[in-house]
Amino acid sequence: MKLRFLLAALPFIGIYSGGTLAAHTPLLLGVPSLLVWNLFWMAATAAILAFIYYLDSRDEAARAGEPTRGEQ
Repeated sequence: MKLRFLLAALPFIGIYSGGTLAAHTPLLLGVPSLLVWNLFWMAATAAILAFIYYLDSRDEAARAGEPTRGEQ
């Protein structure tokens, strides 16, 4: 359960730390580095939330005694 909370906090920390980290490099791949940073964290947030959803459904299935999606 604590792992889910830590994973949920990771995108928040990543997005809001980007301003200070990306301010030192002007362009990456021809676009402002802060835009690249935000696009990366947008995709990473979706992946992290999908993983949290997988962990949550696995816990619910274990409580109900049902097989998980990977075991079917």
